[in-house]
Amino acid sequence: MQQGTRAKELGSVGKVLAEFVTKTANYLHTQGRKVIFWGEFPMKPSDLASLPNHLVNGEVYGPEFDREFNRLGMRQMIYTSTEGGESMYPSYFLAPASRLLRVGPSEGARVNQTFRKISFDSARHDADVMGELNAGWADQGLHPDTFWLGYATSGSTGWHPGAPDPRESMSAFYTLFYGWTAANMDRLYQLMSTQAQYWVDSWDTVQSTARIPIWGYSEGIHNPRRPARDQSIPLPPPPEADLKYQSDWAEKNAKRMALVTDATAENDELFGLLYDNLKRAQWNRDNLEVFLSIALLYRQNLDMLQGIAQIHGILASASSAAEKNQTKQAVQAMDLAVNVAQSIQIARNKVLYDTQLVWYKTWYPRVADANGRKFLHEVDDVKDHLPDRTTDMSYLVYRELWLPFDEWVRRVQSARNAYAAAHAIRTSDQKFDWRDLTLLSAPEINRIALE
Repeated sequence: MQQGTRAKELGSVGKVLAEFVTKTANYLHTQGRKVIFWGEFPMKPSDLASLPNHLVNGEVYGPEFDREFNRLGMRQMIYTSTEGGESMYPSYFLAPASRLLRVGPSEGARVNQTFRKISFDSARHDADVMGELNAGWADQGLHPDTFWLGYATSGSTGWHPGAPDPRESMSAFYTLFYGWTAANMDRLYQLMSTQAQYWVDSWDTVQSTARIPIWGYSEGIHNPRRPARDQSIPLPPPPEADLKYQSDWAEKNAKRMALVTDATAENDELFGLLYDNLKRAQWNRDNLEVFLSIALLYRQNLDMLQGIAQIHGILASASSAAEKNQTKQAVQAMDLAVNVAQSIQIARNKVLYDTQLVWYKTWYPRVADANGRKFLHEVDDVKDHLPDRTTDMSYLVYRELWLPFDEWVRRVQSARNAYAAAHAIRTSDQKFDWRDLTLLSAPEINRIALE
C-alpha cells in the first residue's frame, strides 16, 4: 500500500511512521529488548499516542514534544554530538571572526554546547530524562580519534549536570588521556580546531558540477533538484600568447592570503606542540600521530594557496620580462609557474599517502575492488557526505582534484610555447595530470625540478 493512502487512513504521515516503529519495537520488546528511537519529524505531538510507552526517545525536542512524551509515560534522553558537519576536526574551540573570511551561524564550541544542553535544557523539568547520549558523526570523514574529548566531557556532564566548568573537564581529560607529562594540550586542541575551520574557510563555496543534484531531505522533496555544494578557489588567469598578463588576483585575494600567513604561523606552533607531546605523552601517542597527519593536511592547503599566489607573481614577472624583450627570462618564468603547479601536486599526493599510512593502522581500506568483488559506488541523493564522493580516502583532497588545474596548466603552456616558437626557443611538452594521485619517487621529483 502506498504511503499516501495509508497516511489518509491513519490521519497523518507521522502516524505511518508511528505504525512502523510500533511493529518493529513491539517485536523486539517481546525478545526482552529496550528500543531507543528518534520520535521526530514527520511525527507531531498529536501522533505520539500511537506509540507504545515502553519506547525510549533518544532526543528531546522542546516543551511541546517533551511534555507529551512525559504525559504518555515515555522516557527520553538528552542528545548531543561531538561532531556534526565539521571537516577535519570537531569544533572544540571556535576561531575568532577576525581570523576568517566569512562568519556563519554557530551553535558554539562543542564541549560548551554539550554542557549547556545537558545541564540546563528545558527537558530537565518537562521530560522524564533517563540519560544522555553523545554522537560522533563521522559522515564528513573525520578520524574517530578526534572524538575522545567530546565523548569524555559529555559523559562527565551527564553524571554531574551543571558542574564542573567545561574547561575544567577538558583539562582533566588531557591528563587522564595523555598522562601527567603532556604539556600545553589545551592550546594544541585549540589550534587543531581553529586550523580545521580555516581549512574550510580558505576556499569558496560554489554549486557542485561533480555529482547529481540533491533529490530532497527528511522534510520534503526538492522540485527541481537542488545542486549540491562544493568548494573552489580562484586561479590566476593564463597569460596571452605574447605573455601579456593583467590580473587583479592579488587585490581580490588580499584578505585570504593575509589569513594564510597568520594560519601558517599557527600551523608552525601546532607542529611544535605535536612533536613535543609525541615525546612527552605517557599514553595514546597514536592519537597524536593522527592529529599530526591532520595538521599536515592543514599545512598542505596553506602551502597550496601560497603556491597559487606565487604563480600569480611569476606570471607577472614573465609578462614584465617579455615587455623588455628578455625572451629567455620570460620563458624560464613560464616554466617556473608550471613547476610550482607540479610541486603542489607532488606535495598533495605525498600528504595523502602519509595520511593513509597512519589512518589505515586502525581503518580497513575502502577500495574499488578486492577479493573478486567490486564496490558499487552510487552517491546518496538525499545527503551529501564528502567521503561518499569517492571509493577511497581521496575525499580528503577532493576539492583540489576538482579544481581545473589541468586546463589552467594547458593554457599556460600553450601561451609559453606560442611565445617560445615566435622567438626560436624550444617548446615544452610537459605532461600534467592533476587528478593523478601517484606518489612520485625522489628521482622523478628531481627530474621535474630540473626541467
